Amino acid sequence: MRKTLPDLTQAPPVEPMTSPQGFRKIAATLESGAIPTAAPGSLERPDSRTRSIWLTQLMLTMAIVIITVLVLIAHPETADQWNFGVGVLTIIVLTIVTLAVPWSRLPRNYVLAVPYIDALAVGLIAANTDLRFGYIWVLPVMWVAMHFGADALAGLLATICAILIVLVGGNPSPEAGLRLVVVVLSLSFIGITAHLATRRARALRALLRRQAVRLNRTVERRSDQDRRTTEILNGIDTAVARITLSGRVLAINNAYAELYSIDAADTSAPARSVEYDGLRGMPIPPSERPLARAGRGEIFTDARVWLFTPGGEWRVLSVTSKRLAANESEGTTMLLLAQDVTAITHAQRERERLTAIASHELKHPLTVLISTADLALESDELTPRIRERIETMLHASERMLDMTTSMLRTSRTAFSARDAQDDIDVRQLLWDSVDSFRPTAATHDVELRLIADEPLLVVADGFRLRQVIDNLVSNAIKYTPANGGVRVEGHVDGEHVSLVFADTGIGISKADISRITTPYFRTEEAKDTAGGTGLGLSIAKEIVTAHGGSLAIESTLGGGTKIEVRLPRGRHTTVGASTREERR
Repeated sequence: MRKTLPDLTQAPPVEPMTSPQGFRKIAATLESGAIPTAAPGSLERPDSRTRSIWLTQLMLTMAIVIITVLVLIAHPETADQWNFGVGVLTIIVLTIVTLAVPWSRLPRNYVLAVPYIDALAVGLIAANTDLRFGYIWVLPVMWVAMHFGADALAGLLATICAILIVLVGGNPSPEAGLRLVVVVLSLSFIGITAHLATRRARALRALLRRQAVRLNRTVERRSDQDRRTTEILNGIDTAVARITLSGRVLAINNAYAELYSIDAADTSAPARSVEYDGLRGMPIPPSERPLARAGRGEIFTDARVWLFTPGGEWRVLSVTSKRLAANESEGTTMLLLAQDVTAITHAQRERERLTAIASHELKHPLTVLISTADLALESDELTPRIRERIETMLHASERMLDMTTSMLRTSRTAFSARDAQDDIDVRQLLWDSVDSFRPTAATHDVELRLIADEPLLVVADGFRLRQVIDNLVSNAIKYTPANGGVRVEGHVDGEHVSLVFADTGIGISKADISRITTPYFRTEEAKDTAGGTGLGLSIAKEIVTAHGGSLAIESTLGGGTKIEVRLPRGRHTTVGASTREERR
């Protein structure tokens, strides 16, 4: 038979499926490490091989001690036999020696002496008992079968067979011979089964170890590829985001995080930059923003978006979406690419502006030239040759004037900014602002309510008015502790539209209310609660005042704050938007 070297230096042996219940307990004890921490007379912690030897021998000794006690109670005449006492004493002495020997310093095959001596001792115990104690040989047989090669197992079985022959030879009979054959066959079957099961378990463990190594290498390669891909994406200026068809952001690069003011480690947080449909235009509804459109699976190219950053800068983005190949773990995903074309847009507008200026400046002298030519042609004193030249000059001037007029018309159409105020319904601004701050309120455990049931018509700059609303809602949430509330209400009050922002936050002392709208001023309570610059309220008041409105503050330290913005009502027009109930 092929020899397999024992491997006692590894983890405790794997329990075979055919092992008795006692050896299952041994395996569980070996795995848990519940063993003595040091050999007698030694301060060193024993290794796994030594612990395995100790436990196996101690289990055999415990079984022998229990059997001895039962024999003394039930069959004291058996205990009086010399061979029984010598066998028990041999096992006890061998156990003491086993606990004292430094097995870690000896060759591993030296431990074979222990199960061989145990087999001899069991033979002494089983003598003159009709082999009733022969089942104890199972313990040393299992030990050798699980930890040593087939040759060691065959040697132990041969030793047990020789002992049996000696025992049966003293009292030969057909019944004794049958017992010998049954014991030998049973021990051989148990030993071979345990040996094969252990070999299969070791082979499986080695296979799993190799597969684990290959899997770790594959994971490392994939991690390296992901790291290199991330480094490449972070090294480009184009903002890149990968999202699912449910709208969940899977990954963004540094350019995207910087443009939209998002924490790259927390892509679920709302962006601090706001997307608009034009320069100083209206905010894009959440459902029509590029990220939401890509999350619905829409594919678009060069969608222009005006982005207003928290730093007060305008950015022009060219946004494109692409569909990526589906995979098993994430399904179909979308890739969103946002290119910052601010410099290109400004250069294009500057070119258009220069074109408009040049066209306008050329139009006046051309008009004078054409008028002068027309007057000259009215004279009857012109010779045919001079008249022909003047007509040629006139026709060329007219063509140039038509070209200049066309250039001026084109430049005016392309270069348009919404600097004028429009008729707007402030409810839409309130709805959009509150919707954008709901995730922030939920994060701070603050209840955010909106009450705006009637049209709130004003003539205002929608962009600037949205800036006021965002500042007031943001401050109310920021300075309201957890489990507090923020109420935003809009209603018509005579000839004015009233916007109320009330919270249950930290409040403002009476001494500080008069200075709260001063640029860069912040109360001590605000400094201790959250960060800020002290510019929000001053900017809001400046914008409201520019619209002919007013901003009033009522507050009590520790009792919350109420800010009311009053704006003149606009023209009465029919508004198509339906009223909304109180939003929670």
